[in-house]
Amino acid sequence: MSKAPQQYPNSLTSAEYRELAQGSGIHPDLISLNYIHLEGHTPYNYLFISPDVPRKNAGRVREGVLKRYRHVEAGGWWISGLDPLNNWEPMEWGRFKPVAPRFNYDLKNRKETETLVKYESPPKTPNRMTYHQMSLGLWRLVAERYNVPMPDNIIACDDGHAIGFWGWVQRHPQIPIILCEGEKKAAALLSRGFAAIGLPGIWGGRVGNKNCNDTLHPDLVPMATGGRKFIILFDYETKLKIRWHIHKAIIRTGKVIQALKCVVEVACLPGPEKGIDDWIVALQNADDSKKLSELEKAAKVCQLVTALIQDALSLSDYIFLQRPRYRGLSNKYKPNIVVNEQYLSNKVRLPYKGLVVLWSDMGTGKTELLRQWRDEHPDSRFLNNGHRVNLLKNLAERLETKMYSALDSGALAKAKALSITIDSLYKLETSSNKYGCVFIDEACQYLVHLLHSKTCKEHRAEILEVLEYIVYNAQLVVLADAHMDDITVDFFRAMRPHQEVPFIIKNEFKNGGRQVYWYEGNDSTCLVSQLCSYLMVGKKVMVVSDSKRFVKNLERRLNITSVDEKEDNDEHRLRVWAIHSENSGSDENTAFIKDITNTVKTIDVLLASPSLGTGVDICGGQGEYHFDAVFGVFHAVSQTATECAQMMYRYRPNVPFHIWVAPRPPFGYKECNSAKIKEHLLLTNEFAAFLIRIDRATGRRGVEKDWALDAYVKIEAARHQSINNLRTDLRLLLQEMNNEIISFGNESDKKEKTRLLEAAKALDKEYYQGVANANNISATKYRSLSSRDYLKPEQILECEKFRIKDSYGMPVTEELVEKDNGGRLIQEIASLEAILAPPDGTIVDERTGREFPAPPLIVSDRDKRERDNLSICMDWGNYSARWLARYNLGLHDILKNLDREFRVTDPDLIKMKEIAIKCAAQVKAILGFNVRPNCSPIWLLGMLLDQLGLKLEVNRREGGRGEQLAVYVLSRPELEFASRVIAHRECKRQEKEEARRQKQEEMERYAARMQAQYGIEPSPDPVVTPPQTGFPEQVKGGVTTDSSGNGTETKDTTIPEQLKQVQELEAGSDAQTPKEETEQNAPASGENLVVGSLVKWNEWMPIYIIRAISGFIAQVSKYDDYLKLPDIAHIWEAPLLELKLYEGSSSKIWV
Repeated sequence: MSKAPQQYPNSLTSAEYRELAQGSGIHPDLISLNYIHLEGHTPYNYLFISPDVPRKNAGRVREGVLKRYRHVEAGGWWISGLDPLNNWEPMEWGRFKPVAPRFNYDLKNRKETETLVKYESPPKTPNRMTYHQMSLGLWRLVAERYNVPMPDNIIACDDGHAIGFWGWVQRHPQIPIILCEGEKKAAALLSRGFAAIGLPGIWGGRVGNKNCNDTLHPDLVPMATGGRKFIILFDYETKLKIRWHIHKAIIRTGKVIQALKCVVEVACLPGPEKGIDDWIVALQNADDSKKLSELEKAAKVCQLVTALIQDALSLSDYIFLQRPRYRGLSNKYKPNIVVNEQYLSNKVRLPYKGLVVLWSDMGTGKTELLRQWRDEHPDSRFLNNGHRVNLLKNLAERLETKMYSALDSGALAKAKALSITIDSLYKLETSSNKYGCVFIDEACQYLVHLLHSKTCKEHRAEILEVLEYIVYNAQLVVLADAHMDDITVDFFRAMRPHQEVPFIIKNEFKNGGRQVYWYEGNDSTCLVSQLCSYLMVGKKVMVVSDSKRFVKNLERRLNITSVDEKEDNDEHRLRVWAIHSENSGSDENTAFIKDITNTVKTIDVLLASPSLGTGVDICGGQGEYHFDAVFGVFHAVSQTATECAQMMYRYRPNVPFHIWVAPRPPFGYKECNSAKIKEHLLLTNEFAAFLIRIDRATGRRGVEKDWALDAYVKIEAARHQSINNLRTDLRLLLQEMNNEIISFGNESDKKEKTRLLEAAKALDKEYYQGVANANNISATKYRSLSSRDYLKPEQILECEKFRIKDSYGMPVTEELVEKDNGGRLIQEIASLEAILAPPDGTIVDERTGREFPAPPLIVSDRDKRERDNLSICMDWGNYSARWLARYNLGLHDILKNLDREFRVTDPDLIKMKEIAIKCAAQVKAILGFNVRPNCSPIWLLGMLLDQLGLKLEVNRREGGRGEQLAVYVLSRPELEFASRVIAHRECKRQEKEEARRQKQEEMERYAARMQAQYGIEPSPDPVVTPPQTGFPEQVKGGVTTDSSGNGTETKDTTIPEQLKQVQELEAGSDAQTPKEETEQNAPASGENLVVGSLVKWNEWMPIYIIRAISGFIAQVSKYDDYLKLPDIAHIWEAPLLELKLYEGSSSKIWV
């Protein structure tokens, strides 16, 4: 007897039921409650529900429409849900999936496309959401998943529909809702206990237009209450164009949900399956699932889907993750060797020559690989170049090289194995100076330091020149970094021989496995409270931070607590050691860092700022460790995610990390587009050159090469991208390094916040007192101290006191030190002085014929001096452009009368606001703040005045009750103070000009005497060519060229061996020659001498005398005795010769 055909619910065909149940993993209850089969003319009754569908007079749909939809007569399934806008009654709108779909019609080109229309929605009708009807059993699954009690007395219909499910979800905002692309995906999730809503497409969750004026779809608004979490889960896609549309749809849908104070997360399918239903079915049919029972399969699938949903990213994280990745090498540089080893040296040997890139995690033996190379090539010259002294000292010991600071200048080029900082690289002679191997560890940070640091600014052009020569001529160049990127490889590749291909060694081993406790609060107080809890139970901790101020505050706070709680027992008092930029070069810290693995065993807390930096590893034996945890506090100011991770990983043993990162940068977001950064830089350079009357074309660039400029802007963009999103970026980086992230709440500790604030206030007061009470020093001593690598704490205070006194021209008090705010106030007053000064005429732009005001001389001269002294365009300040921005806003005219009153209705303030709104992008780029379209003119004026050291205050109010307007004036204390400082600055300029005039007159009188006495005509503006790069043993004479271009070779001069005595003086020799003896042998005051060698001010030293007559070098001789610089200051400043400076490691030689 034949078996009767199986009956499927709602007349569904066998194929349709299998598609839903087996193809999408939908529960049978959902299929029977929501999906029905339609065929023949019946689909028309479901689709043509709009009165706007074209019809004949009798009401029949027109033939053209019927022809377009004739394919639906072949049948298909229909789905419609419940209406959230009609008390959850069944919805008339739905979607039909035909068995034989039609091709899409391109209205623009009036032809069919090759794309099938898989789902038909009712025409001329707005799209709706699909809320599936639910059975009691599935309702129970959702309630159990989210631990929300079900209501009593649920009514279940005969067909199994449990009434009230979505109303129950609506009343409980703790139940997250998943938004899916299509009804089948939502049904697959509902079948496993997730509350999911089906959208009719990726754009269906919002209503808007191309101008992005979006709002949340009305069907979703009832659910968007109580801060509910929405999880967007769209399809996996490989086609780039479709992926871009999905990305934009996710962002725009997420933004409108966030606008209603709800939380948005994005779950991403791993692929290759397209939808969540496909992925679920693939999991059920996977090979490892075949041996499982149906219940075990279901449990496994639910577990994996739950993990996928729990791993959803916040919307901001998702947006950040979709941006172009700057970390790691792209497909442009495919690795030549790939290994997965804890220590590289176990598997890899370096090539004989070429550019080699070591891309391997921290602590994987990159340095050990170079040590092996050194052992194998003992006769090869080796150069270890780095960006931090601590890193170099560590590597110098491990690689057995000489530290540059231990050698005199002449020995640098001779050293067979040398470690030298990038800051001092310009001291190396390039002539015939070739190395067998050049090693650059932490290459990415090295490049950042080279192109962006202030310490390289003065000699950046020379450093780049020497580096290019060394890298080009080296047989082997090795770059090592845990987070290698394309920018770094591109930069060094540009300096290597043409068409050389880098050799990439990639180590996939991840030195992770740590537990990372992640603090989400708005401040770090919860983390500090946890840190104190560790210390109270006797644990030892290391704390790293990107803020020196935080390190000092925490040190103060811990020391105060230690004294308060344990003052009766000094033996058990907390032992705190801090390392930051102000003390990292001290003898104590130098000794501490040298053997840091052992010295940390004597302390309880180690606090470190970025000064500790790379290259300092605190190791432990197998299973041994001193610190129980590492705490990190990062404020998103200066350190990127990779640099923060480097700081955390200074402690190598596997202990937990506790990390707090600021939710956003404290000083605003910065530009992340490298093309825009480059464009703005070059346009500003060009315009500033125009303003200071320099040719636009030559003023646009310096001497830097294209690849250096490109690296600069790309690094700038990448750093901004990381710092703008530091909380997200660091978390993702630590996850990529195979660490386990454990959320630790977002609370703040008010008591801890108070303690930290008190510590900060106490430190500030100490500092103000210290500067005010510091010794007064001379200008010469200030210059001498400023040039040193490290200053003692009292010397820092002395320098600061001199700077403040010199800047403001008044006695240094605690109040003045506080007001100065680390030098910010004097910069603001300088800007005020500039905008108050009248323009220096006008300049006409020949391209447009437009007139521009020329900046005052105090501004343009500063720009000119900077361009004369700095050869790299990235180092130019372009102060003239900043002045013009303020001038064009009308600030010069507004401040002509400093006693005037300001009202929000003033025409000049309204005009200023209009200009600022129109040029908001330029204001942001040049002046550094955002201008909102609805901003008040008084707010805008206040922002501009704040940059000038001035403030507004309310003088009175005008108008009747309810219509009063505030009348503002400039705050008198700030205005009077600024006026005094401006007068002081003008007086200094006049004195300097008078001194210059007197010297000029003296030089002219001297030249006249020489002409009358010897009959020698002075050569106009002689130019002396400098010696070769570096400091060779013998300084050769250059060529003196006159204005006609004729050159005369000068006589070779040799620096005698006695120069070594200079080194002894620098090392601190107390031997001094009595002044009486010096004066006896001193040259007559009538002789005109120029100092030839300079070491330190206020020290006795041997002096080389260059006798100069009317600008010509006549004789070089050695003055055998010692003089103090102040005694020959009048000689030093004699304007007889243009002096060029070349620095050696232990002396400065002037020619």
